[in-house]
Amino acid sequence: MLLAPALALGLAPAVFADGWFRWFKSDEQTTPGSRQKQYAGKSWPPEARPCGPCEPFVHQYHTAHYWPDPYRWQDRSTVRTILATQVGNGWTAATTLYEQHFDPETNQLSEAGRMQLRWILLHTPVDRRMAWVAAGNSEAITQTRLSNAQAEAIAIGGPGCAPIMIRVCQTYGRSANDVDLINRQYLETVPEPRLPIPLTGGGSGNSGSGGGGQSSGS
Repeated sequence: MLLAPALALGLAPAVFADGWFRWFKSDEQTTPGSRQKQYAGKSWPPEARPCGPCEPFVHQYHTAHYWPDPYRWQDRSTVRTILATQVGNGWTAATTLYEQHFDPETNQLSEAGRMQLRWILLHTPVDRRMAWVAAGNSEAITQTRLSNAQAEAIAIGGPGCAPIMIRVCQTYGRSANDVDLINRQYLETVPEPRLPIPLTGGGSGNSGSGGGGQSSGS
């Protein structure tokens, strides 16, 4: 009915196609589902729902046909983003040189700190190959630790091997001496792996005497 007058006026079909596109474009972001309406002073339904115009029928069909898409892809993206953040935080904690990696007097890298730095520069994945230095109680301590770590990194991997940055964080873990002391005390207090010998041989003594009586009687 509308097409014949339009063709009589010389309007191209593309004009109608563009008009229909703009009409659907205005409603393409509408939220699927029922709308909340006001009737007799009450909200129907009572839970929070969109209050805008209803979806076009083609949008309702699209929602019913592809449900739960695209929302499950959004949920998966959210979960993957959280997991990626957790993985990044774990690698940051693993590639940090903490207070126990430095000498408390000179703030030079200890043997454990040099081994940790060597592992970071040579054995971590390339995209995670970045060392962090935990900030000290003062700016002088922090800069001394950073310069010592950078000098050791150049000695291990050469200039530009991996960036070393300062990280403000709490001390994670404990020194190797503390760990060794705890392990030694644990091994010293481990009980002997033997079953205890009963002090009174009640059942075993009776059975032994009974067996001896049978042999003597026979």
